[in-house]
Amino acid sequence: MSFTQSTLLPSQDALLQRLLHLSTYGQQLMVLTGEDGAGKTTLVTALLNELEQYSSALVMCPKHCDSAEIRRKVLVQLLNDPVFDDEIPLPECLLSVSDALPEQSCIVLDDAHWLPLEIWAECIVLSQMTLPGKSIKLLMTAPAEFFTQLAEQLPESLLEQVLAIQIDPLEQAEREGLYYTLLSRSEQQPFTPRDIVKNRLELQQGTPQEVVDLLNLSLNGEPDVAPKKSKLKVIISLAIIALLILLANWLLLGTASSQQLQVAQKVEFAISAEEHFAQDDSFVANYGAKLLSEHKFIDVDAAVAKFEEHQQQAQEQKNVNKSIIQSQTQQVNTYAAVATARFKDTKPAMESNEAPKSEAIKQAVVAKPETDTQAVESALRPKRGYTLQLASVKQLASLNNMLQLLDGIPDVQVARYKQRWVVLNGQFESRQVAQQYAANLVAKTGISEPWIRAWKNLDEYQLQETVATREIQ
Repeated sequence: MSFTQSTLLPSQDALLQRLLHLSTYGQQLMVLTGEDGAGKTTLVTALLNELEQYSSALVMCPKHCDSAEIRRKVLVQLLNDPVFDDEIPLPECLLSVSDALPEQSCIVLDDAHWLPLEIWAECIVLSQMTLPGKSIKLLMTAPAEFFTQLAEQLPESLLEQVLAIQIDPLEQAEREGLYYTLLSRSEQQPFTPRDIVKNRLELQQGTPQEVVDLLNLSLNGEPDVAPKKSKLKVIISLAIIALLILLANWLLLGTASSQQLQVAQKVEFAISAEEHFAQDDSFVANYGAKLLSEHKFIDVDAAVAKFEEHQQQAQEQKNVNKSIIQSQTQQVNTYAAVATARFKDTKPAMESNEAPKSEAIKQAVVAKPETDTQAVESALRPKRGYTLQLASVKQLASLNNMLQLLDGIPDVQVARYKQRWVVLNGQFESRQVAQQYAANLVAKTGISEPWIRAWKNLDEYQLQETVATREIQ
């Protein structure tokens, strides 16, 4: 029997009425605090059931989550249009889609102590925003200890914008009433005297979950505990492990001693071999002299002197040849100077005519045609028909994620409109064809339903020839 299936206690009903009043007339961020099992989830669920005229978004915060995941869970429940950017802060995102928001909205974040502090700051700012014709209420639940630590970090100006609502412990009469109400619903009769039940309830802190646990203990008894391991088995296991370690050490020591014996034998053999060759030095010397007796030895000093003499003679011959070449070159230059003096005043007939032509040719080669990029882009953009707008994002990371999701889809284009990237897909003659293609695309990729746009309304969209690599400034 779970407590969530039972009716609210009198103290909980009074607290629910207070939450309803604050949700209607309050302008602060409401934080419902209490111990584990105090009934925070039960109260916020009952509050959402009472707020029938509100469009609610209930998010059960997981233990490990990022800010984008929480924003996505909130926006999906509030907006009918699935096209939004979960990378920007929640107040900025809701402000950009304020026209699509319901008139009255209530956002509840349960177990908010798992949330990043970034989401807490965004919720405080969002609670103070005023949208024309819109009303947004926020309620968060957290343990009292966590909220105390958070309040110490907040400045005084922000702390005034947060209203903490504490869940008080249940009175003894409410504990007993809850216990016997749940017992009657269980349709069982455990043999537990009332005095024992009363004493157990008095020792508790006063949360409904403790009452439910006590009832489960009365109905089902103590939970089965795994049998403890016998000490004898532990001792035997340790003894076996010790024996294995000793055996391994013995084997390793035996191998090491055998290797040392082999090394010692090799050293002894080397020493004996060295002594043997030392005794036979005379034999080696005689054998070497016999081998070298048939070879002719050359005097190194005489050979070096002869080589240097040949080098000096070659250098002198090279200097003589160089002087002869220089004298002949001077005679040739004298003859060329005379010929140049004779024809110095003569100019080529074609020189004056060819110079302007060469300059014109250079200018024609250097000049490059200018391309009117706007005219080319206008020619590439269709004038008639329709296309699908798949997403409109501001961050480059969101654009890359969308393009990766559409990998393999043909005719995907990226356009820039003001400070946002817009992903387009397809060219269709009629809206019916575009709707059919959009349905197939959603079924294939799992993306949100696209927006059918007419090309004539996209004149301000700048189609991109390459994939964007930098953020829009």
